[in-house]
Amino acid sequence: MKSKLLKNDTLSNITSLGAATLTNALLSFLIGVLTRNILGPEQYGYWVSVTLIFTFTPLFHLGTLNAMNRQVPFFLARNDLKKVQEIRESVFSFLFTVPIYIIVLLLFTSIFMSFSDIPNEYKSGLFLVTVIVFFSYLSNYVEMYFKSQQDFKKTSKLVSIRSITQSVLTLSFVVWFGYLGMYLGMLLALIIQVFIARKVIPFKRKKGNSSNFKELIKVGFPILLVGIVWGITIASDRFIITIFMTPQDLGNYSVGMFVFSTVMLFPQVLDQIFYPEIVSLVSKNKVIEVKKLYFKVNKILALIMLGIVICGYFLLPYFIKWYMPEYNEGIKTAQILLFGVYPLTLVGIAANYFNSTDNQKVYVSIQLFCILLNVILSIVFLHYVYSISSVALATSISFFIYCILMNIVFLIKIRKQINSEKIS
Repeated sequence: MKSKLLKNDTLSNITSLGAATLTNALLSFLIGVLTRNILGPEQYGYWVSVTLIFTFTPLFHLGTLNAMNRQVPFFLARNDLKKVQEIRESVFSFLFTVPIYIIVLLLFTSIFMSFSDIPNEYKSGLFLVTVIVFFSYLSNYVEMYFKSQQDFKKTSKLVSIRSITQSVLTLSFVVWFGYLGMYLGMLLALIIQVFIARKVIPFKRKKGNSSNFKELIKVGFPILLVGIVWGITIASDRFIITIFMTPQDLGNYSVGMFVFSTVMLFPQVLDQIFYPEIVSLVSKNKVIEVKKLYFKVNKILALIMLGIVICGYFLLPYFIKWYMPEYNEGIKTAQILLFGVYPLTLVGIAANYFNSTDNQKVYVSIQLFCILLNVILSIVFLHYVYSISSVALATSISFFIYCILMNIVFLIKIRKQINSEKIS
C-alpha cells in the first residue's frame, strides 16, 4: 500500500512539474523563434555571450542552496522542524554575504567598462545582468524552498509564473526596445516571481552564524561544484565560438543550443523529482532499489528520447527554413547537436547517485575530462573546417564519451556497494 502511494506521489510530481516544464518549453520555443528573428544572428550572439556570466554566478552562493535541497528532506524525515528552519534562515542570510560582494564587484566592472571602446551591447548587457543576478539568487531560494520539502506543485506554480511572465514581457520589450528587451523581460519576471513567493522569504533576516555557514558549505559546495562544472561542460562550445569566431557565428549556433535546451527539459524534470528519492534510498542502504530505478528510468528515456531525436532531425530543417530563415546556417549544427544531446538524457540517475553518495570527485573528474576533450577536438576540427558545425561535432562526441564514462563508473560503484552489503 505504501509502495503504491509512493508511486502515485511520484507520478503526481512528474505530472505537476512536467506540465510546468512543458509550458516553459513551449513558451521558450515560441519566444526563442520570435526574438531571434527580431534581433538577427549578430545581436542574439551578443546576448548569448553576455549571459554566459550566468554559468558562473551560482558559484558564489558556495553551495548553500544545494545544501538546503539536500539537508531539508533529511531533517523533515526526522521531523526536526527546528533544524529545518535554522537551515532556511542560514541559507537566506548567506545570500547577503559573498553573493552581494560579487554583485557589487560586477556593478563596478560594468561602470568601468562603460568608458571602454567595447560594443555597447556588452556594456548595457553587463549592467543589466548585474541586477538580474541579485534577483536570480532570490528566485533560486524560493524555488529551492519548495523543492527541498518536495512540494512540486508550488514549485511548478512558481516556474510557470516565471516562464509565462518572462515570455510575455520579453517579447513585448524586444519589440519596443530591441536588444535590451531580452534583459528587461528576464529581470521583471524574476521580480514578479519573488514578490509572489515573498511569504517564504525571511525578511527579518537573522544574523548568520559562521559555524552554520561552514556546515552548509561543506555539504553543498561539492554538489554545487558539480553543477558549475556541468554548466561549463554544456557551455564549452559557446566559449570556444566566442573566443575563435564572431557574434554572428554564435547567433547561428544558438539554433543548436535552442534545440539542445528543449530536448533536455523532460530528462531534467525527472532528475529533479528522483533526486530526493535517491537520497532517501541511499540513506536507508537500499542500493538495489537505486539500481532498479536506474534501469527502469533509462529504458523509458532511451526509447522516448530516441524517437524525439529522430523526428527532430528530419523536421528541423523545414522548421528553420519556414520560420527562422536568417538562421539557415545553423541547420546542420542543430542536427548534429540533436544526436549529441541524446546520450546526455541517460546520465541523470547516475549523476544523482554520485551526489547522494558524496562521489563528487569522480563526477567532476569525468566532466573536466570531457571539457578538455571538447576543447581539443573543437580546435582540431576548426583547423580543418572553420565552421560552427565543427564545434557541434566535437561537442557531440564529447557528450557521447561523457555518457559512457558516467554510466560505466556508476555501474561499477553500485555493484561494489551491493556486494559489500551482501558480505556484511
